[in-house]
Amino acid sequence: MERESALVQAAQRVLRPIVRQLLRHGVTYTSFSQLAKRVYYQVASEEFALPGRKQSDSRVALMTGLSRRDVAVFRQHGDGEPAPELDPNLATRLIARWTSDRRYLTDTGNPRQLPLESRRSGAPSFAQLVREVGGDIPPRALLDELVRVNCVEIQATRTVRLLQRAYIPASDSPERIEMMGEDVSEFADVVAHNLESAPHDAFLQQKVIYDNIGAEALAQLRAELRRVGEAFLRRVNKMISANDRDRNPKAPGGERKRVVMGVYYSQDDVGDEK
Repeated sequence: MERESALVQAAQRVLRPIVRQLLRHGVTYTSFSQLAKRVYYQVASEEFALPGRKQSDSRVALMTGLSRRDVAVFRQHGDGEPAPELDPNLATRLIARWTSDRRYLTDTGNPRQLPLESRRSGAPSFAQLVREVGGDIPPRALLDELVRVNCVEIQATRTVRLLQRAYIPASDSPERIEMMGEDVSEFADVVAHNLESAPHDAFLQQKVIYDNIGAEALAQLRAELRRVGEAFLRRVNKMISANDRDRNPKAPGGERKRVVMGVYYSQDDVGDEK
């Protein structure tokens, strides 16, 4: 039971920042409990079915502790979750291509200012960039969102200039909340994979931590770490994009996979001043 106890304690720590956000936005325990039931149903149904056999309501109920009535309701009504109007990944992919694709870069390697639309089919433009990264959202809607969060600006020449190399939605916007769900779940998947895999098959999961940093050093340290992190991600973007078959048809083949590489910074209070 030692492993199970450690897992429960770890889950409790993971839930604290999530519950903090739920309370901040008025989501009660009753609503959260229904959400937890749905997730238990989804995972048991999709990931724990026996090979070659359809997952039964009785087995899902036995595995999860849900009532058969709850399982039947979820099976009949599905997730009941509306699709978001704007996929934050679309903006992220757009900026990644804008900062790595030679067609959208100057001779010095900086992102070009792009016309909103080009008269030549396939010529570099903001609208063409939106079409290439996918999604059925209109280019103007994505442009308005990027302008709203101060990621791009529209020049007097009706060209679009990139101001930031990362899409960071406005505080407490639906897009930023959605990014919280995606980023936390991705990292949790990495941790779960490493718990279940042999050491040679583990994903990268490393961090650097010190617990006696003076508060007066934080402003400069945080700024420098941001600079280093952004430079690292620009290098990573070039490496991964070179293997993306949408970008490079000659890239190695095989089953389609999704690759994510992230960087994060965290600070908190230790307690006793030293």
